[in-house]
Amino acid sequence: MIQKAYKFRLLPNKTQEVLLAKTFGCCRYFWNHCVEQFNKPANEEKKYLTVKEMRNETGWMKEVSYCAVAEKRRDFDQFKNQFFSKSRKKKIGRPQFKSKYDRKQSFRLPFGGDFYVKGNKIFLVKLGLVKCVVDQKIPEDVKVINCTVSKDSVGDYFVSITVEENNIKQLPKTGKATGIDVGLTNFITLSDGTVVDNPRFFRENQAKLKRAQQHLSRKVKGSNRQKKCRRYVAKVHRKIARQRSDFLNRLSILLVKEYDLIAVEDLNIAGMLKNHCLAKNISDASWSEFIRMLEYKCVWYGKDLRKIGRFEPTSKKCYKCGYIYKDMDLSIREWDCPICGTHHHRDHTAAINILDLAVGTDTALQTWRECKTFEECHSSAVPCEASMVTEDL
Repeated sequence: MIQKAYKFRLLPNKTQEVLLAKTFGCCRYFWNHCVEQFNKPANEEKKYLTVKEMRNETGWMKEVSYCAVAEKRRDFDQFKNQFFSKSRKKKIGRPQFKSKYDRKQSFRLPFGGDFYVKGNKIFLVKLGLVKCVVDQKIPEDVKVINCTVSKDSVGDYFVSITVEENNIKQLPKTGKATGIDVGLTNFITLSDGTVVDNPRFFRENQAKLKRAQQHLSRKVKGSNRQKKCRRYVAKVHRKIARQRSDFLNRLSILLVKEYDLIAVEDLNIAGMLKNHCLAKNISDASWSEFIRMLEYKCVWYGKDLRKIGRFEPTSKKCYKCGYIYKDMDLSIREWDCPICGTHHHRDHTAAINILDLAVGTDTALQTWRECKTFEECHSSAVPCEASMVTEDL
């Protein structure tokens, strides 16, 4: 059973926009009530109101869907279970209040009579039929779970329909395996010599973003011009996010189609972001999102993703004789093995060693060294097939 989400753009009219804003506000109001009661001192009585009690107490909450507020109560109950869970490895912080100025507003509706898709429109309870840009068809044999209506920082509305699918078509087996080393100069280097350049979407749009933020800083607080400038800044950020997401999706599905086994390194990316000299470039590369995409796509299409330990000397180890270059720092990009004389490129060597460690003694998959070496592949007038993978990107 695999969960997938189909996201569509909503085009509500003025009346429906008012009702959506009221629904966002009621869900936010109920969440803040729960947070207020949760954060009370231990010696004070905590009185959590039910959705029905709050609707009777306020009156204006009856204008919106009961189920939308009830789903918010379920979210808070789930948060409490996670907060007090003793088996959770990483503890979570205390709940925070939500604001109407948050970048994203959303509410969820369970499947039933509360929503359904009808042609190019979607029915939402209390709102009626809302125009929807249906650019992909939802299969008929799936189980619909819920839908989430959201508003982003630009002011556009979206609906995400979550379904469960059982019959996702598996991709054909290729019998190939690859190791992936991520980097900043090159986004990834594969064990067969393929190199994918780092697009650096944030760096490319940084000048435009800087000018937009300068204009925003000069506007009078609360004015219409400030709101207009803030919306433009949000558009620039959204464009960067969409460019990055499109690139990562195309690259990840290309790798999943090409290889049956993909080996990556389990990096401590959160710790690496504490390096202020590299934090912006690491965030722009978005390694964690790339690995996340590889994980769920391998599950969907029947491929194998393996992670190796983060403390393995993958860049410093000669993949032929096993010699470890202990004194190598980040400035050294190429080196020669003093034992066997093999010339190593740092990233290519790391990718080969990552695949070595992931495969181990599985001789059925040890076919990656049939490719040319990194230097021969990229200096040859006729490149190998592996180096042509990036032409589709």
